[in-house]
Amino acid sequence: MTAALAAGREARTEVLARHGLDEASWETIDAQWQERLSEALDADDEDGVPALVAAYAAVYEQAQRELTSIMSLEQFAELTRLLQASGDVHASLAKVGVELGDYVRASAHWSGRMAEDPAIEQRFDEVVRGRAANTLCWKPR
Repeated sequence: MTAALAAGREARTEVLARHGLDEASWETIDAQWQERLSEALDADDEDGVPALVAAYAAVYEQAQRELTSIMSLEQFAELTRLLQASGDVHASLAKVGVELGDYVRASAHWSGRMAEDPAIEQRFDEVVRGRAANTLCWKPR
C-alpha cells in the first residue's frame, strides 16, 4: 500500500478503500509500522541492516516494480540512442514522456537480459545504430 500511495497514480482515498481502510485506520497502521521499523533500527547492535528493515525494503521494492511496466527492448534502445545523440538526459526523457526512474529500471532489466542473450544485445545494438524502424511510442503513465 505504501508503494501504491507513493506512486500517486490513484486518489489516496481509492487506494485505501480498495483495502478496506479510511485515512484514520491507515494512519494507525502506518504509525505502527514506522514504530516497528524505528525500533528495529534502534535495537540493532550489529553493523548492517536489521532483518525487519531489509524485509520491508525488499517487499516495498518488489511492489514498486509491480506498479511500473518495463519498456520494450526497442523502446529502451531508441531512448538510449536519443540520449546519446542529444547529450541532454532531462530533455530527452521529457521529449518522449519518460521519467528517469523508468529508464533506470529498463536499463537494469535489459542490461541483465543482454548479458544472458547475445541475440538481445544484437537487437539492441541494431536499434541504437539506427538500423531498425522507429518504435519509440511508449508512455509509462
